[in-house]
Amino acid sequence: MVVFFVMEILPIEVTAMGAIGILLLFDVLTWQEAISGFSNPAVITIGAIFIMSRALVKTGFLEVFADFLAKKGGDRKWLTIFIFLLTVSIISGFINNTAAVAIFIPLGIDLCQRFRISPTKVLLPLSYAAIFGGTLTLIGTSTNLIVSSIMEEMNMVPFSMFEFTKLGLIFLVLGTLYNMVISKWFMPSRSIISSLTRKYHMGSFLTEFKVGEDSLLIGNTYKDLDISQKYNL
Repeated sequence: MVVFFVMEILPIEVTAMGAIGILLLFDVLTWQEAISGFSNPAVITIGAIFIMSRALVKTGFLEVFADFLAKKGGDRKWLTIFIFLLTVSIISGFINNTAAVAIFIPLGIDLCQRFRISPTKVLLPLSYAAIFGGTLTLIGTSTNLIVSSIMEEMNMVPFSMFEFTKLGLIFLVLGTLYNMVISKWFMPSRSIISSLTRKYHMGSFLTEFKVGEDSLLIGNTYKDLDISQKYNL
């Protein structure tokens, strides 16, 4: 079973359900034990977080809020990147990390294009920012919820919502500073276009030319000029 999980021969959820079925078949687990995980508060909370995350995506609230914060940096690109990463971390404390990264990737790429920064300098720090934000609250990551649930099952006092926020803020501040340092000075600058061109061997099929000021191409569409017929393109 461990091999199936590590190698992912089957989807992880299929492997997990199959394991439960086998243990039930050989009377290793009772029915109550087999379905107890589905009624676990941590599982229900994680499911609710996914619903809330999807709602925030559909309403567009996060995009508007993040864009507003990004504009606060103006033309100062690294200040804008700092605000951007900090925003990701704070929001990641209240929604699923994966959802936070997925939401902010388009905005991150847009900032890279606006300031002519390689996406490699922003996207990896973006992922780290979401991880740092997950340390702020109980619902920041599913791991926090699972540990709290186990504590409750062992008759221990579970974590409160903001019990480790103070410690999380320390990680957040240090992590954001670390993100800025590696992003600005250590992350490589790579061009997406050139790397894709190289990856798909398209160099021999691409041609670049400059259009002169008196060219007939100016003010006309590709269809109007009938370039394909005239130049066999």
